[in-house]
Amino acid sequence: MTLKVPDAWQKGEWINLLIAIPAGIIAALVTIAFRGAISGINDVMFTDGTDITKAFLEYPRGVWPLITTAGGIIAGFILLWALNVERKHGNMPDYLDVIDQRLPGIPLGSTLLRAASSLASIASGGSIGREGAMVQLSALSGSLLGRFSRFQGLHQSDVIAMAAAGGLAAVYHAPLAGALFVAEIAFGVTAVQRLIPLFISASVAVLTVRSITDYEPLYLFSSATFSPSPGAIVTVLAIGVVTGTLGPLFIGSIDKVRQWMKPISHPALRLGLGGLAVGLVAMVSPLVLGNGFEVIDLILNDGDLHTSLLLLLLLKIVATAITVGSGAVGGLFTPSLLIGAASGALVCTFLQWLGFDPGPMGLYAAIGMSALLAATSHAPLMSIMMAFEMTLNSSLLFPLMLATAISYVVASRLKAGGTYPVLTRHNARFAAKNEFEYSPVASLITPCSKMVVDSTLAEVVSEGLKQRTRYVYVVDRQERFLGVVPTNVLASGIIDGSLKADGPIADFIEQEFTTLYQNASYEQAWAMFSDSPLERLPVLENAESRRLLGVITKASLLNKAKNFL
Repeated sequence: MTLKVPDAWQKGEWINLLIAIPAGIIAALVTIAFRGAISGINDVMFTDGTDITKAFLEYPRGVWPLITTAGGIIAGFILLWALNVERKHGNMPDYLDVIDQRLPGIPLGSTLLRAASSLASIASGGSIGREGAMVQLSALSGSLLGRFSRFQGLHQSDVIAMAAAGGLAAVYHAPLAGALFVAEIAFGVTAVQRLIPLFISASVAVLTVRSITDYEPLYLFSSATFSPSPGAIVTVLAIGVVTGTLGPLFIGSIDKVRQWMKPISHPALRLGLGGLAVGLVAMVSPLVLGNGFEVIDLILNDGDLHTSLLLLLLLKIVATAITVGSGAVGGLFTPSLLIGAASGALVCTFLQWLGFDPGPMGLYAAIGMSALLAATSHAPLMSIMMAFEMTLNSSLLFPLMLATAISYVVASRLKAGGTYPVLTRHNARFAAKNEFEYSPVASLITPCSKMVVDSTLAEVVSEGLKQRTRYVYVVDRQERFLGVVPTNVLASGIIDGSLKADGPIADFIEQEFTTLYQNASYEQAWAMFSDSPLERLPVLENAESRRLLGVITKASLLNKAKNFL
């Protein structure tokens, strides 16, 4: 008995599975090295640089803006260096654009320079995520791996996708979320053939991190259990609505700061001013410094923040908007998680004040993390899995799904743009494909020439030559479609004398001819054109009247299809 390999698993797919293993390992090593670089710089700057929000306390508050400003200036000069390199060799594409558009690869020089700029911002307390540079460097490692690979049929963009999934998984110890992120954001799909290599790479990356470092879940929160009481359900629903509204406002604040900073062309000056502003904000509360990892842990476990939740939420939004809006290189994942955690905890606190008893505040902070991340990233599946994998609390799965779905819907209804521009292209392609599948061809109908059944042969030939059409459509006096007459056959007969020019056309009508009805979809029309050599087809009102409305052309369908192909 012969085992037949499914078509989906041909040679190219097996190569993808094999290359996913080294892609995941290298991505994990890159994230470990970048994290080590941050720790090394902070160890030089502080006695204990493991927690940036506490490390700054070693210096007087008046010095904090100087540190953040210096970091911003250094980051700006490095970014300027990167921009000069890109002006000579072409702009550096984001790894998501490389994956989506199947670009050749990621440039080495500008990527390393941008990572160094991000390193300066992060080490000096900038309110920005570390994962942005880590995943971009992981994607670069995948690009290099694909470039030097000798496997035939291996797409470099696929290896970049695997490495990016591995990098994100290694940062957050969340293999499922890392794979789903690339599938949702970069590919815009969750097809099994593309998900499996991503799962392998992400899992191998996390295993590599666990083997080399002291592993533990980022936010272990398995002691508390979610109980679906009425108060708990109300809290979950409220978190979904609040975060779905707050997410777009957060992204909008970043865009607003970016517009304010736009007149400042020099990156060093722009990032220096951004660093100064963040330092001043940090003087109100040092908890806004860094990506927010340590603060999330405090919120989840009911630690002493020394700052009200509302003030922390507002200050973190301001600090992150300033850092990102000034042009700092980095990500928004962890800042979004912190803003979400504070939002969830605030909703819980407010409902407790109203007399509800939803349960431990940390549970709702974790739910808020997922919900707000979905509102900013527009990747709900990834957001759910990330919060679940980071907390390892199985009772959270149901409320995570509910709040995240509501948040995503609310943010989408507000028509807010997400963190990743590539999603706009995916959504446009999805909308175009959906239109193609269900929209009727009536909107594409154009007028056409037609002849009544009592016309002469000469009149039909004249009309066909004038319109330069192979067939002339024939109708009766009520515009009912009767068939077509081949122009070339009649013209040849009149020329050689076998047909009389003033003869009737009734005997030459071909009744069996492909037609469309006006309620047919674009997709149905496409299928008919695929089986026909014709460049246009007649469109009839319906099967009963058969009234000829006009024609639809193959070119008009191709114009619609190009929006998603």
